[in-house]
Amino acid sequence: MSTQYQRVDNGLPSDTVPTDDFAPAKTKDPKEQMASNKAVSLLSAGVRALFLQLQTIYLRTPVKLFRPSRFDYMVYVREQVRLNLDILSKPYRFHTHSGLALLTRVLREKGWKFIPDHILPPLLANLATGVILYATYLTTLDAFDKRRHQGEQKPANGVYSPFDTWRAGLIAGAVQSFVAAPLDAIYSRLTLSDRFEGKHTGYWEYVAHKLKQIGVVGVFAGFGFSLVKESLGFAFYFSTFELVKTRGYNMTYNMIERYRKVKRSVKKTLGFASTEALDPQLLMLEERRLTRILRSTYILLAGASAAVSLLAVQYPLSKVQQIHFGRLELIDELNAVSHHNKNSFLGRFYPHSYIDTYIRVKGIKEKSGLSWIRLAYKGFATNALTMIPATSIGLLVFEIMRTKLTDELEEKAPFEN
Repeated sequence: MSTQYQRVDNGLPSDTVPTDDFAPAKTKDPKEQMASNKAVSLLSAGVRALFLQLQTIYLRTPVKLFRPSRFDYMVYVREQVRLNLDILSKPYRFHTHSGLALLTRVLREKGWKFIPDHILPPLLANLATGVILYATYLTTLDAFDKRRHQGEQKPANGVYSPFDTWRAGLIAGAVQSFVAAPLDAIYSRLTLSDRFEGKHTGYWEYVAHKLKQIGVVGVFAGFGFSLVKESLGFAFYFSTFELVKTRGYNMTYNMIERYRKVKRSVKKTLGFASTEALDPQLLMLEERRLTRILRSTYILLAGASAAVSLLAVQYPLSKVQQIHFGRLELIDELNAVSHHNKNSFLGRFYPHSYIDTYIRVKGIKEKSGLSWIRLAYKGFATNALTMIPATSIGLLVFEIMRTKLTDELEEKAPFEN
């Protein structure tokens, strides 16, 4: 086998980053790299957000197979159908009970204005937070990698330092949490009763009302939970993905190569080796096929592992965060009833909400009789299984887009002189 197919230690012979064995290293202009990062982020985050949202239209119960994105637009559709149509109590039929059918019925009743009022805002919020997350991660990781190899030749093996991927994910999660905190605070306070009682005709009106009610300080109340949850969660999310994708791939590839060498050696020793020369082009095609299969497989496995690591960090924190947002909503109601100065009122009561949340969580723990770990991760397995498919496919799209838009395709590397 040609030496151009030999493995680089701890590297991927893939289109992720060109190697000396596969293609000459190319130095990219920083502006081009930044533009490429933004393009990758927009496309991959958009595809993932669209995939996560559109799949809920075709499933009777979305949480059975996939977990919706951060903001679920179908909740209002399902509630409209439950209250106004006697469908959910009847036997399930795809043409009447699927998400697409439910959405069609609501659109017939409410008109197309329902989409910009109730469907579009959550979709835009999911897309925006995803773009910010991936763009920050790619840009930060690239900066860390250049700084690590400053003044020396960077090993073009496609492997980033685990610490670099971890801290790049940490920063990306923190930036996303800062942007998503106001959205989380407003979305979590939205009650279906307000919508059905006619208090707000859509998301836009509700956002304006809530901003006027709680102000900027109230919008960022509870930011501490979002910061810890998002930053730590995505630190392990991205580091796990990169680690499994590269290290797992290399281990499997090396095992297959050793098996092939042993097989050829045994055949030659026993006299079973063919006297005909092997076609080099056939060997290259076989190598290319193996590389593609292994790469796709390990990207999906890495996506599943990343999903579990993300949920392991965020699942218990999300439970506490929901309780905390409930306490904040009570404070908002008290603030609306009282005539105190808004800023001074929020300044006094929002910090104490963390103490109230701790007391509430402790009471739930004592009442349940479970340990802290069992209480925190109750229902974790089910949620992990619903989250893995979309995350794996989303990261596969992310990797493909990063590959294509950085001009580091595998077919350009092994077969070009």
